[in-house]
Amino acid sequence: MRIGMLISALPAGGAERVAVEVACALDRSRFAPFFVLTREGGPLEEPLREAGIPYTILGRRGRWIPIRTMIRAHRLLRDADIIHAHLFSSSMYGALLARTTGVPLVTRDPTWDGRRTLVRTWGYRWWISPRARYIVCPSDLVARSIEEEGVPRRKLRVIVNGVPTGTALTRREARAELGLSADEWVIGIIATLRVEKAHEVLLRAFARLLREGRVPTLCIVGDGPQKTFLHDVAEELGLDGRVVWAGHRRDARRLARAFDTAVICSSWEGLPLAALEILAAGTPLVATRVGVLPRILDRGVGLLVDVDDDAGLARALARLMDEPARAAEQSVRGLRAVEDDYSFDRMIKEFTALYDEVLDPQQGARGDVRSTRRAS
Repeated sequence: MRIGMLISALPAGGAERVAVEVACALDRSRFAPFFVLTREGGPLEEPLREAGIPYTILGRRGRWIPIRTMIRAHRLLRDADIIHAHLFSSSMYGALLARTTGVPLVTRDPTWDGRRTLVRTWGYRWWISPRARYIVCPSDLVARSIEEEGVPRRKLRVIVNGVPTGTALTRREARAELGLSADEWVIGIIATLRVEKAHEVLLRAFARLLREGRVPTLCIVGDGPQKTFLHDVAEELGLDGRVVWAGHRRDARRLARAFDTAVICSSWEGLPLAALEILAAGTPLVATRVGVLPRILDRGVGLLVDVDDDAGLARALARLMDEPARAAEQSVRGLRAVEDDYSFDRMIKEFTALYDEVLDPQQGARGDVRSTRRAS
């Protein structure tokens, strides 16, 4: 069955990675995924090429897709068995294309920033929901936010993010790849340099640690639109020579063991893949109280701090520096939490079952699935 993944671009963000990883992990004897990128490609093109998954870049430049481009998208998706749109903007286009092609629509909203807007409310209530078979959410928190927009609960399906374990490089290998010495104490963050990731809070916390006489190294893995701003902040704080700007890494999740402690200091999140991958690597985590991170870390898996609290973040990092036994205990609990609740295989099975249900509600996940649209 042909699964048409509709998304604007393929940067190294969490939502895009889930789309690519799900497509690559589907049983190819049953499913034939392909991608339609409305805007541009990106670093995640490479795993698609390696997996032999076709993709087409439509190249829209403005906010709206020109009519010619929409016609091309229609032609690409009209023979699909499911259109699976990722993120809100692509879900809006997906709802239109589902109407013009008659193909069943599944959408996925990976996060919510806590702000309700007229566009979001109108989009979900009156445009996406009437056409979508299901809107997939990574957590109950995101599902509730969409339900509050007026979407019927029966349209919502929670499929929690999952990550594989055993994929991380060893500490030695990861440090060598990042150019870090074996004996320095490293604080690390893996995140696209976007506003909501709030890297400047970590830079301020790191400056506090240096002023206290501590000598850690900060390693920032990722690239993005905030790069110039963050370099300026680091210069103003006098952090030259103490920050390793590692830039974009294709498979950054392999690098988490390079850190003695990892940080997520975002101002908002849903269920970030980076958090799960850090825990799966057995690396202690300090994170802000956003999204479902408190639910994950409250069980002694990591330390929580308030949003935009660089002083609290510095205290939490200092605590882990001073209490290696606590850090080691968190590492064990984190890995166990991922294995129990956030496995990659479980996520793929749930997406497969969802596709089966959409393609043939009578047979569900029994495996012998045909497209009722084609059969008619």
